[in-house]
Amino acid sequence: MTQDELKERLELPEVSQIGVVVEDLDRTVSFLESNFGLGPFRVEEVEAPDVWDRGEAKHIKARLGFAMIGQVELELIHIIEGDSVHLEFLREHGEGIHHIGFHVADFVEKLGQAEAMGFEVLQKGPLGRFYAYLDTRRHGGIIFELIEVEETRPDL
Repeated sequence: MTQDELKERLELPEVSQIGVVVEDLDRTVSFLESNFGLGPFRVEEVEAPDVWDRGEAKHIKARLGFAMIGQVELELIHIIEGDSVHLEFLREHGEGIHHIGFHVADFVEKLGQAEAMGFEVLQKGPLGRFYAYLDTRRHGGIIFELIEVEETRPDL
């Protein structure tokens, strides 16, 4: 397969994460645990002073809740400081599924390939691990996220 043919198709592994934007993390965790037996949730507060959001540096602080549903991680996202694609989603759609995530071992390569295919990067940065939201909303209304597997810190 030629390099040009590779750029025409972004081969991704199985879905590993579903990201949901919420207004109140504690309320949502309590609801999901008590009504559906999901969890236990691991809750953490994270801060990202150097996130790139459509070419602009931003500072974001969030509370995140993580629980496994089979082989897929459920990520609840509650932004508590700063503006981001998450708050934009919340303002436009309310709470709900924001993205589908894929843990990729070749993060930098996949990100470059996605950009070469014409996918706009909505937001990227380090938040624990490096991640990048690809603007795939025109085709199905949902964002795809690339998430680094290794704890490497590539140049973005």
